[in-house]
Amino acid sequence: MGLNKTIVRNMSRIEARKLGLALLVGCCIVILTYFVSMSETTVDQQLSVAYRVGTVEVVDGKISLQKPERLRKAEGGHGNTAEEKVHRTNFSAISPITAKEEKRESEKPKDEEILPPKREAERSQTMKPQVVEPICDFSDPRTEFCEMKGDVRIHGKSSSVVFVSPHQRSNEWKIVPYVRKQMGNVEKVSVRTASSPGGVPECTINRSVPAIVFALGGFTGNYYHDFTDVLLPLFLTARQFDGEVQFLITNIQVWWLHKYDPIIKRLTRYEFVDLDDSNQVLCHPHVMVGLRFHNDLTIQPTRAPNGYSMLDFTAFLRSAYSLQKAHAISLREHPDRKPRLLLVARNGTRRFTNVPEIVQMAEGLNYEVVRADADFGDVAGFAGVVNSCDVIMGVHGAGLTNLVFLPTNAVLIQIVPCCELEGMATHTFGFPSMGAGLNYLEYNISVEESTLSEKYPREHPVFTDPQSLHKQGWFKMGKIYLVKQNVKLDVNRFRPFLVRAMDLLGR
Repeated sequence: MGLNKTIVRNMSRIEARKLGLALLVGCCIVILTYFVSMSETTVDQQLSVAYRVGTVEVVDGKISLQKPERLRKAEGGHGNTAEEKVHRTNFSAISPITAKEEKRESEKPKDEEILPPKREAERSQTMKPQVVEPICDFSDPRTEFCEMKGDVRIHGKSSSVVFVSPHQRSNEWKIVPYVRKQMGNVEKVSVRTASSPGGVPECTINRSVPAIVFALGGFTGNYYHDFTDVLLPLFLTARQFDGEVQFLITNIQVWWLHKYDPIIKRLTRYEFVDLDDSNQVLCHPHVMVGLRFHNDLTIQPTRAPNGYSMLDFTAFLRSAYSLQKAHAISLREHPDRKPRLLLVARNGTRRFTNVPEIVQMAEGLNYEVVRADADFGDVAGFAGVVNSCDVIMGVHGAGLTNLVFLPTNAVLIQIVPCCELEGMATHTFGFPSMGAGLNYLEYNISVEESTLSEKYPREHPVFTDPQSLHKQGWFKMGKIYLVKQNVKLDVNRFRPFLVRAMDLLGR
């Protein structure tokens, strides 16, 4: 009995210890659970104030934002259904929202757009470096062009242009202000940038209008190059300002400006400045150095200010010279009228040697033939003659530049000399005429129609291997094919081209 009592007493002590230990562990668990629960609640409440936490679902290829499970349950949802588990991805989306906005957001459709955090966007915007646009474009192998807006100062005698801007690092370029930057007879202009006005000449004359710095050197004086190198590029650069622009000119040729006075006065209302003779520091808010250029006697509307085209250029010229005829004759509407044919005779090289025969053939086809060639300096007078005609024909040369005065839908017939000059001829007048809304026909003469056949035997490389001369350069090729060559037109072979021109006017 004593032994049993001892065992029972010892067991009671053990059970008491176990019970006490169990109670202690239980209390610890309860306390720990309480703190964990409080901690989770606090964190969750903090997130609900600043963010909305959810998962992204992909349903039928679309991304939609899903609310957290606890929010769905609070609104009467059932948590994770089997279908939800199939579509839910393993990543979450977090966007900033206030506690009030969370309630409004919970009422929106689930397939709403996921927006980036506003604060992150603002921070990215403030951290984004300022982009400085380049002021000079050297990408064109033919020409150079600079454009500056702001504090721009031009000193004529030193041929320098300074652009003062805190956003520009100091730099300097030498620019040829002519559309052929390889020209050696055009003085370069220095264009440089300065981050501050320190060391920069002070303005002596301030202007409120833009300025264009360009040169009248190069091939200026040749009728074709007057238009393709200066007048058309000047139109491209200045027309957008509707006269509110000033011309600052180097290599100035006053006679040239007078020759094209109607065009110049339509492009600017201000007196031009002879930069080479100016010791003033001219300040303009917008300055361009050089002229915009796309190609010879060509405008690409996608690159032009205001989408200008060759049609805009020819309409501008008709306005500048007060030309009355905007459209060529329509033989469909006026079948009894004779279309006027301008025969550009040329007095120098590449002239027709049988003009009377050509005139007789054309008149036999019911054309009214006009024989004329421009007198030097009388642009306005000849422009009126050209504009009165419906068809112009002539051997490849500067005289065909007058296509710019033709009315829309007129016909240009270019007679291309021997030998293999078709590519050059099409580039020079074919593409420009089509861009100007004209109909273009090209007639390539035979060897028999060239006066070169009287100078060289038929087996000479001039005829058998023209490329051997072309490869020797422009001047070698030109000396033979452009200077020595005249044309005796085969009127019977050429006749279908005048018939075709009639058909084009009858559309």
